[in-house]
Amino acid sequence: MSYAFCWLVALSVASQPKFGMWVSDQPAGDKLPPSIGRRLKPVELWKLANGDPTPPYLSVTAGVRLEDGTVWLGSRQGLMRLSPGARHWRLFHSRRWLPNDHIQDLAVTKNGEVWVKTPSGVGRVFQRIVSLEEKIAMVHAALRKRHVRFGLVGSIRLNKPGQLDAGWFQPDNDNDGLWTSLYVAAESFRFATTGDPKARQNAWQSLKALMFLEEITGQPGFVARSIVPIEISKEGEFPWEKSADGKWWWKGDTSSDELDGHFFAYSIYYDLAATDEQKEQIRAVVGRIMDHILDNGYYYLDPHGRRTKWGMWAPEQLNRNPEWINERGLNSLEILSHLKVSAHITGRKRYRQAARELIEKHGYAINTIRQKMIAPYDEETNHSDDELAFVAYYPLLRYERDPELRRIYLLSLQRSWLVERPEASPLFNFIYAAGLQADAWPHADKRPPEPFLAPTEYDRDVCRQWFQDVPADTIRWTIVNSNRCDLGRVYLGRHGKLCSTRLLPISERRVMKWNGNPYQLDGGNGGRDRDDGTFILLPYWMGRYHRLIAE
Repeated sequence: MSYAFCWLVALSVASQPKFGMWVSDQPAGDKLPPSIGRRLKPVELWKLANGDPTPPYLSVTAGVRLEDGTVWLGSRQGLMRLSPGARHWRLFHSRRWLPNDHIQDLAVTKNGEVWVKTPSGVGRVFQRIVSLEEKIAMVHAALRKRHVRFGLVGSIRLNKPGQLDAGWFQPDNDNDGLWTSLYVAAESFRFATTGDPKARQNAWQSLKALMFLEEITGQPGFVARSIVPIEISKEGEFPWEKSADGKWWWKGDTSSDELDGHFFAYSIYYDLAATDEQKEQIRAVVGRIMDHILDNGYYYLDPHGRRTKWGMWAPEQLNRNPEWINERGLNSLEILSHLKVSAHITGRKRYRQAARELIEKHGYAINTIRQKMIAPYDEETNHSDDELAFVAYYPLLRYERDPELRRIYLLSLQRSWLVERPEASPLFNFIYAAGLQADAWPHADKRPPEPFLAPTEYDRDVCRQWFQDVPADTIRWTIVNSNRCDLGRVYLGRHGKLCSTRLLPISERRVMKWNGNPYQLDGGNGGRDRDDGTFILLPYWMGRYHRLIAE
C-alpha cells in the first residue's frame, strides 16, 4: 500500500524551475538497507532532544548525521529532519507520511532515500524532481478524475481509509456552490494564462452547474446550496425541496457565503474566458440574482418567501441591530462587491444607483474599513469570514475606478491583509497584490504585462514556499500536533480547538480549505475523505495570471 505525500523542497534558489518532491511508499520486506552517514549514540540523541532548536518530540529512538550536517531523527511520534542552520526541525508524521509514527530504526541510503522501521512495517521517503507546474497538474488531474459531480466540485469519501483504489463517492455539501465557484475561477485564470481550451471547457461545465443551482429552485434569482438526483440519499442540516419536474432534490436556506462564490466565479469567467453567447447567459443569471436581492430589500428570500438565516445585507440590520454588528463590515463589503459585479456584467444603471445609495446614505463603504474586527488569536475569530472577505475584495477592486472609493477599499484590504499576513496564505497575498496592481493596470479583461509590484510588497517568496510545502496528496489524514514540544504559546480557538501562535508548515498541518484556521493543531478524518485541491489550484493560477509568481 502506498502512502503518497508531497513536500517540496527547493534544490536551489527560487528562480530554479525544478524541485525535489518527497514521496513515500511501503516497500516489501521488513529490513532496512545499509545507511550512509554516522549513526548517533544514545548520548548524542539525548543532547539533540534537549538542545536548540527544540525538536517536536523528545522520545528519540534513532538518528543519523550526514556529511553535510543534516540530521535525521526517529521518535515515537514521527520522523524529524534538521538542516544545517535551520531554525526549526521539520516533522514527518501521520499516515500522510508514514505507515506508523513510532520509528524503531532508520537508515539513509546513498541516493538520499530515508527508510524507517515501524511496528506497521518499513516505510520509505525519497525525492522526485518535478517543476511546480507539474505538481499543480497532479493536483488537478486527481480533481478531474474523482471530484466532479454534475459539474459541482467537492470532496469525496473513501470506501477504505487512504485507499483510492478501493472506491469512493462524492456526497453533496452545504457549500457546493462556493467550492465550485472557486474552481471556476481557477480554471478561468488557467485559460487566460495558458490558452488551454480544456481549462475553458472545465470552467464552463462548472459554471453551468452554478446556473443550474439558480434554475432548479423555480424562483428567479434564488440559488440552491446543492442538488442531488431524486433517487440518491441527501445529507446536511439544511431543508431540502423537490424540483418542479420531480427529478431533483435541492438544498435551501442559502447563505451569503454561496452568493459570494457565485459573483466571484461569474465575474472572472465573464472577463477572462466567456464567449459572446456565454456572456449573454451570464448577464441574465447575474441580473436575476441581484434583482431578487434588491426587490426584497437586501434580504434573500426563498421560494416560500422566507428569509434565509444568513442571506441579509439590509441597512436596518447591519447598521442598527446589535446582533449583526460582527457582520456589518463583511456584509457591507459583500453587497458593494456584488453590485459592482452586476453593474459591470449587465451595464444596468439600477445597480450603480443602489451602490451609491448604500455608500452615501448608509455608510457602507466606511463600514468595510473594519470588516476584520477580531484579532487572529481570539477564540471568536471566524476564518471562514476571512475567505469570504477576500473573495469579495477581488472583483470590487478590479472594477472600482472612483479614486476616493478605491482609497477606502484599499485601506480596508490592507488592514485585513496585515492581520492575515502571518498566515502565509498565497490566496490572500495574491488578492491583496491584485488589488494594488489594479491601480497601475485597470483592465479587468486583460492580463497584466508585469506585476507592477515589488516581491516584498506581497510576500512572493512566502507564497512560493507555501506551494513548495503543500502536500499534493489531499487525503484528510488525522494530524495531531498538540503534543509537540516546539509550539510556543497555545490557546483555545473557535469551537474550543487547541491552536498555537506559531504557524506550522503546511506540510505538517491538517488538510483544509481557506475557511479553516491554520493555527489549529489537530484535525483530519482518519484518511476517510479527500479534499478536491482547489485551495491549491486557485491561488496558483491567480498568481500566474497576475504575473505574481513564475513557473
